[in-house]
Amino acid sequence: MASAELGYDEFVDAIGEFADAQTTLVQHGKTFRFAQRMLARQTATDAAKLYQFCRICDDLVDEAPDTDTAIARLTQLKSSLSQSNCGLPSIQSFQQLKADYGICDIAITGLLDGMASDLTETTKADENELLQYCFRVAGTVGLMMCPILQAPRTAEAFAIDLGVAMQLTNISRDILEDAHKGRIYLPQTWLGGLSPKHIIYPSPTQKLVIQQAQQRCLTLAEKYYCSAEIGLKAIPSRNRYAMFCALHLYREIGVEIARQNYAFDDGRVVISNRHKLGVLLKRAFYNPLNSYGDVHQAELHNSFRHLYQSDA
Repeated sequence: MASAELGYDEFVDAIGEFADAQTTLVQHGKTFRFAQRMLARQTATDAAKLYQFCRICDDLVDEAPDTDTAIARLTQLKSSLSQSNCGLPSIQSFQQLKADYGICDIAITGLLDGMASDLTETTKADENELLQYCFRVAGTVGLMMCPILQAPRTAEAFAIDLGVAMQLTNISRDILEDAHKGRIYLPQTWLGGLSPKHIIYPSPTQKLVIQQAQQRCLTLAEKYYCSAEIGLKAIPSRNRYAMFCALHLYREIGVEIARQNYAFDDGRVVISNRHKLGVLLKRAFYNPLNSYGDVHQAELHNSFRHLYQSDA
Protein backbone atom coordinates (compact mmCIF):
# COMPACT_ATOMS: atom_id res chain seq x y z
CA MET A 1 0.00 0.00 0.00
CA ALA A 2 2.80 2.37 0.88
CA SER A 3 4.39 1.68 -2.50
CA ALA A 4 1.13 2.45 -4.29
CA GLU A 5 0.72 5.69 -2.34
CA LEU A 6 4.29 6.66 -3.13
CA GLY A 7 3.64 6.02 -6.83
CA TYR A 8 0.52 8.17 -6.69
CA ASP A 9 2.33 10.99 -4.92
CA GLU A 10 5.07 10.94 -7.58
CA PHE A 11 2.40 11.02 -10.30
CA VAL A 12 0.64 13.99 -8.69
CA ASP A 13 3.96 15.83 -8.46
CA ALA A 14 4.67 15.15 -12.16
CA ILE A 15 1.21 16.37 -13.21
CA GLY A 16 1.59 19.40 -10.96
CA GLU A 17 4.53 20.63 -13.00
CA PHE A 18 2.14 21.57 -15.80
CA ALA A 19 0.77 25.11 -15.82
CA ASP A 20 -2.59 26.01 -17.34
CA ALA A 21 -3.35 24.66 -20.81
CA GLN A 22 -2.60 27.84 -22.75
CA THR A 23 0.75 28.32 -21.01
CA THR A 24 1.68 24.74 -21.82
CA LEU A 25 0.90 25.32 -25.49
CA VAL A 26 2.87 28.57 -25.61
CA GLN A 27 5.88 26.94 -23.95
CA HIS A 28 6.01 23.72 -25.91
CA GLY A 29 3.93 23.97 -29.11
CA LYS A 30 5.37 26.86 -31.08
CA THR A 31 4.03 25.75 -34.47
CA PHE A 32 0.61 24.88 -33.07
CA ARG A 33 0.50 28.17 -31.16
CA PHE A 34 1.18 30.01 -34.41
CA ALA A 35 -1.82 28.30 -36.04
CA GLN A 36 -4.00 28.53 -32.92
CA ARG A 37 -4.29 32.30 -33.36
CA MET A 38 -6.51 31.70 -36.40
CA LEU A 39 -9.03 29.52 -34.54
CA ALA A 40 -12.35 30.74 -33.18
CA ARG A 41 -11.93 31.72 -29.51
CA GLN A 42 -13.65 28.74 -27.86
CA THR A 43 -12.08 26.32 -30.33
CA ALA A 44 -8.65 27.77 -29.56
CA THR A 45 -9.21 27.34 -25.82
CA ASP A 46 -10.36 23.74 -26.18
CA ALA A 47 -7.58 22.87 -28.63
CA ALA A 48 -5.08 24.05 -26.01
CA LYS A 49 -6.69 21.74 -23.45
CA LEU A 50 -6.29 18.79 -25.81
CA TYR A 51 -2.70 19.78 -26.54
CA GLN A 52 -1.96 19.88 -22.83
CA PHE A 53 -3.40 16.41 -22.26
CA CYS A 54 -1.30 14.98 -25.09
CA ARG A 55 1.77 16.76 -23.73
CA ILE A 56 1.11 15.31 -20.29
CA CYS A 57 0.90 11.80 -21.75
CA ASP A 58 4.15 12.31 -23.62
CA ASP A 59 6.12 13.88 -20.79
CA LEU A 60 4.98 11.36 -18.18
CA VAL A 61 6.93 8.81 -20.22
CA ASP A 62 9.79 10.82 -21.72
CA GLU A 63 10.63 12.78 -18.57
CA ALA A 64 10.42 9.82 -16.19
CA PRO A 65 13.71 8.95 -14.47
CA ASP A 66 13.31 5.24 -15.32
CA THR A 67 10.99 2.75 -17.01
CA ASP A 68 9.31 1.58 -13.80
CA THR A 69 8.37 5.15 -12.92
CA ALA A 70 7.01 5.76 -16.43
CA ILE A 71 4.87 2.61 -16.25
CA ALA A 72 3.57 3.62 -12.82
CA ARG A 73 2.72 7.09 -14.12
CA LEU A 74 0.74 5.73 -17.06
CA THR A 75 -1.11 3.35 -14.74
CA GLN A 76 -2.03 6.24 -12.45
CA LEU A 77 -3.09 8.35 -15.43
CA LYS A 78 -5.46 5.64 -16.65
CA SER A 79 -6.85 5.29 -13.13
CA SER A 80 -7.38 9.05 -12.84
CA LEU A 81 -9.16 9.18 -16.19
CA SER A 82 -11.61 6.53 -14.99
CA GLN A 83 -12.58 8.56 -11.89
CA SER A 84 -15.35 11.14 -11.95
CA ASN A 85 -13.45 13.42 -9.55
CA CYS A 86 -9.74 12.66 -9.43
CA GLY A 87 -8.82 16.00 -7.89
CA LEU A 88 -6.29 16.89 -10.59
CA PRO A 89 -7.34 20.05 -12.50
CA SER A 90 -5.51 19.24 -15.75
CA ILE A 91 -7.03 15.75 -15.92
CA GLN A 92 -10.50 16.97 -14.96
CA SER A 93 -10.23 19.63 -17.65
CA PHE A 94 -9.63 16.92 -20.24
CA GLN A 95 -12.46 14.80 -18.84
CA GLN A 96 -14.82 17.74 -19.29
CA LEU A 97 -13.49 18.26 -22.81
CA LYS A 98 -14.13 14.59 -23.56
CA ALA A 99 -17.70 14.87 -22.28
CA ASP A 100 -18.41 18.14 -24.11
CA TYR A 101 -17.28 16.85 -27.50
CA GLY A 102 -17.92 13.13 -27.24
CA ILE A 103 -14.24 12.32 -27.77
CA CYS A 104 -14.00 8.59 -28.44
CA ASP A 105 -12.40 6.21 -25.93
CA ILE A 106 -10.62 4.30 -28.69
CA ALA A 107 -8.54 7.40 -29.54
CA ILE A 108 -7.56 7.97 -25.90
CA THR A 109 -6.67 4.31 -25.41
CA GLY A 110 -4.68 4.29 -28.64
CA LEU A 111 -2.70 7.35 -27.57
CA LEU A 112 -1.84 5.82 -24.20
CA ASP A 113 -0.89 2.52 -25.88
CA GLY A 114 1.45 4.44 -28.17
CA MET A 115 3.11 6.16 -25.24
CA ALA A 116 3.46 2.83 -23.42
CA SER A 117 5.09 1.24 -26.47
CA ASP A 118 8.00 3.66 -26.15
CA LEU A 119 8.88 1.87 -22.92
CA THR A 120 9.16 -1.59 -24.46
CA GLU A 121 9.85 -1.09 -28.19
CA THR A 122 13.13 0.55 -29.16
CA THR A 123 12.88 -0.16 -32.90
CA LYS A 124 10.25 -0.59 -35.63
CA ALA A 125 10.70 -3.65 -37.80
CA ASP A 126 9.07 -2.33 -40.96
CA GLU A 127 6.87 0.37 -42.46
CA ASN A 128 3.71 -1.21 -41.09
CA GLU A 129 5.00 -0.97 -37.52
CA LEU A 130 6.10 2.62 -38.14
CA LEU A 131 2.65 3.64 -39.39
CA GLN A 132 0.89 1.84 -36.54
CA TYR A 133 3.00 3.79 -34.08
CA CYS A 134 2.29 7.06 -35.88
CA PHE A 135 -1.44 6.34 -35.73
CA ARG A 136 -1.33 5.61 -32.01
CA VAL A 137 0.63 8.67 -30.92
CA ALA A 138 -0.63 11.22 -33.47
CA GLY A 139 -3.41 9.88 -35.70
CA THR A 140 -5.48 9.47 -32.56
CA VAL A 141 -4.96 13.17 -31.82
CA GLY A 142 -6.47 13.95 -35.21
CA LEU A 143 -9.51 11.89 -34.24
CA MET A 144 -9.85 13.82 -30.99
CA MET A 145 -9.46 17.18 -32.74
CA CYS A 146 -12.27 16.56 -35.23
CA PRO A 147 -15.22 17.34 -32.93
CA ILE A 148 -13.36 20.30 -31.41
CA LEU A 149 -12.96 21.75 -34.91
CA GLN A 150 -16.64 21.03 -35.59
CA ALA A 151 -15.65 18.77 -38.46
CA PRO A 152 -18.03 16.02 -39.60
CA ARG A 153 -17.32 12.30 -39.24
CA THR A 154 -16.37 12.19 -42.91
CA ALA A 155 -13.29 14.25 -42.05
CA GLU A 156 -11.93 11.76 -39.52
CA ALA A 157 -9.85 9.70 -41.95
CA PHE A 158 -8.20 12.87 -43.26
CA ALA A 159 -7.58 14.13 -39.72
CA ILE A 160 -5.85 10.86 -38.90
CA ASP A 161 -3.66 11.39 -41.96
CA LEU A 162 -2.58 14.84 -40.76
CA GLY A 163 -1.53 13.37 -37.42
CA VAL A 164 0.39 10.56 -39.11
CA ALA A 165 2.11 13.02 -41.47
CA MET A 166 3.17 15.26 -38.59
CA GLN A 167 4.55 12.33 -36.61
CA LEU A 168 6.53 11.11 -39.61
CA THR A 169 7.96 14.62 -39.84
CA ASN A 170 8.87 14.52 -36.13
CA ILE A 171 10.63 11.19 -36.61
CA SER A 172 12.58 12.52 -39.59
CA ARG A 173 13.62 15.60 -37.63
CA ASP A 174 14.57 13.85 -34.36
CA ILE A 175 16.62 10.90 -35.60
CA LEU A 176 19.75 11.80 -33.63
CA GLU A 177 17.86 12.93 -30.52
CA ASP A 178 15.90 9.67 -30.44
CA ALA A 179 19.07 7.61 -30.92
CA HIS A 180 20.54 9.23 -27.82
CA LYS A 181 17.46 7.94 -25.96
CA GLY A 182 18.10 4.45 -27.34
CA ARG A 183 15.18 4.61 -29.79
CA ILE A 184 15.01 4.24 -33.57
CA TYR A 185 11.69 4.87 -35.29
CA LEU A 186 12.90 4.55 -38.88
CA PRO A 187 12.14 0.94 -39.91
CA GLN A 188 14.94 -1.59 -39.71
CA THR A 189 14.00 -2.76 -43.20
CA TRP A 190 15.17 0.69 -44.36
CA LEU A 191 18.24 0.84 -42.14
CA GLY A 192 19.56 -2.69 -42.51
CA GLY A 193 19.70 -3.32 -38.77
CA LEU A 194 21.57 -0.21 -37.60
CA SER A 195 21.71 0.42 -33.85
CA PRO A 196 21.45 3.76 -31.99
CA LYS A 197 25.24 3.76 -31.69
CA HIS A 198 25.53 3.57 -35.49
CA ILE A 199 23.28 6.61 -35.79
CA ILE A 200 25.22 8.59 -33.20
CA TYR A 201 28.62 7.59 -34.65
CA PRO A 202 27.93 6.58 -38.26
CA SER A 203 30.49 5.58 -40.84
CA PRO A 204 30.19 7.40 -44.19
CA THR A 205 28.28 4.42 -45.62
CA GLN A 206 25.95 4.22 -42.61
CA LYS A 207 25.32 7.96 -42.76
CA LEU A 208 24.17 7.60 -46.37
CA VAL A 209 21.81 4.77 -45.41
CA ILE A 210 20.30 6.90 -42.62
CA GLN A 211 19.89 9.90 -44.92
CA GLN A 212 18.14 7.76 -47.51
CA ALA A 213 15.80 6.43 -44.81
CA GLN A 214 15.15 9.97 -43.62
CA GLN A 215 14.25 11.01 -47.15
CA ARG A 216 12.02 7.97 -47.51
CA CYS A 217 10.21 8.85 -44.29
CA LEU A 218 9.54 12.39 -45.51
CA THR A 219 8.32 11.07 -48.86
CA LEU A 220 5.89 8.85 -46.96
CA ALA A 221 4.80 11.85 -44.86
CA GLU A 222 4.03 13.77 -48.04
CA LYS A 223 1.43 11.16 -49.06
CA TYR A 224 -0.40 11.75 -45.79
CA TYR A 225 -0.10 15.55 -46.00
CA CYS A 226 -1.65 15.47 -49.48
CA SER A 227 -4.54 13.39 -48.18
CA ALA A 228 -5.01 15.60 -45.11
CA GLU A 229 -5.22 18.67 -47.30
CA ILE A 230 -8.23 17.18 -49.08
CA GLY A 231 -10.09 16.90 -45.80
CA LEU A 232 -9.65 20.58 -44.90
CA LYS A 233 -12.69 21.54 -46.95
CA ALA A 234 -14.93 19.71 -44.46
CA ILE A 235 -13.88 22.01 -41.59
CA PRO A 236 -15.84 25.25 -40.95
CA SER A 237 -14.08 28.15 -42.66
CA ARG A 238 -12.58 29.92 -39.59
CA ASN A 239 -11.09 26.72 -38.20
CA ARG A 240 -10.16 25.48 -41.65
CA TYR A 241 -7.60 28.22 -42.21
CA ALA A 242 -5.93 27.49 -38.89
CA MET A 243 -5.51 23.84 -39.83
CA PHE A 244 -4.31 24.87 -43.29
CA CYS A 245 -1.59 26.89 -41.53
CA ALA A 246 -0.70 24.06 -39.15
CA LEU A 247 -0.42 21.60 -42.01
CA HIS A 248 1.85 23.76 -44.14
CA LEU A 249 4.00 25.01 -41.28
CA TYR A 250 4.69 21.48 -40.09
CA ARG A 251 5.20 20.29 -43.65
CA GLU A 252 7.83 23.01 -44.03
CA ILE A 253 10.01 21.25 -41.45
CA GLY A 254 10.45 18.42 -43.94
CA VAL A 255 11.09 20.87 -46.76
CA GLU A 256 13.81 22.49 -44.67
CA ILE A 257 15.37 19.12 -43.83
CA ALA A 258 15.62 18.43 -47.57
CA ARG A 259 17.12 21.89 -48.17
CA GLN A 260 19.80 21.04 -45.62
CA ASN A 261 20.60 17.83 -47.52
CA TYR A 262 19.18 15.51 -44.81
CA ALA A 263 21.89 16.48 -42.32
CA PHE A 264 20.28 14.53 -39.47
CA ASP A 265 23.43 14.88 -37.35
CA ASP A 266 23.52 18.71 -37.47
CA GLY A 267 20.85 19.19 -34.80
CA ARG A 268 17.10 19.73 -34.82
CA VAL A 269 15.67 21.81 -37.67
CA VAL A 270 13.74 24.82 -36.38
CA ILE A 271 11.46 27.06 -38.44
CA SER A 272 11.66 30.71 -37.32
CA ASN A 273 8.58 32.94 -37.11
CA ARG A 274 9.88 34.92 -40.07
CA HIS A 275 10.21 31.71 -42.06
CA LYS A 276 6.68 30.69 -41.03
CA LEU A 277 5.26 34.00 -42.21
CA GLY A 278 7.06 33.54 -45.51
CA VAL A 279 5.50 30.10 -45.95
CA LEU A 280 2.00 31.42 -45.28
CA LEU A 281 2.45 34.47 -47.51
CA LYS A 282 3.67 32.23 -50.30
CA ARG A 283 0.45 30.24 -50.05
CA ALA A 284 -1.87 33.17 -49.29
CA PHE A 285 -3.40 33.19 -52.75
CA TYR A 286 -3.34 29.45 -53.29
CA ASN A 287 -6.59 27.69 -52.48
CA PRO A 288 -6.20 23.93 -52.64
CA LEU A 289 -9.73 23.24 -51.47
CA ASN A 290 -11.19 23.07 -54.95
CA SER A 291 -8.28 21.12 -56.42
CA TYR A 292 -9.06 17.64 -55.14
CA GLY A 293 -11.84 15.12 -55.00
CA ASP A 294 -13.54 14.06 -51.79
CA VAL A 295 -12.65 10.37 -51.68
CA HIS A 296 -10.20 9.19 -49.08
CA GLN A 297 -7.49 6.80 -50.27
CA ALA A 298 -8.35 3.76 -48.17
CA GLU A 299 -4.97 2.12 -48.71
CA LEU A 300 -3.31 4.81 -46.58
CA HIS A 301 -4.85 3.15 -43.52
CA ASN A 302 -4.15 -0.46 -44.41
CA SER A 303 -1.43 -0.73 -41.75
CA PHE A 304 -3.52 0.53 -38.85
CA ARG A 305 -7.23 0.51 -39.73
CA HIS A 306 -7.74 -2.43 -37.39
CA LEU A 307 -6.63 -0.23 -34.50
CA TYR A 308 -9.68 2.03 -34.74
CA GLN A 309 -12.30 0.02 -36.64
CA SER A 310 -13.56 -3.05 -34.84
CA ASP A 311 -14.80 -4.58 -38.10
CA ALA A 312 -11.52 -3.96 -39.97
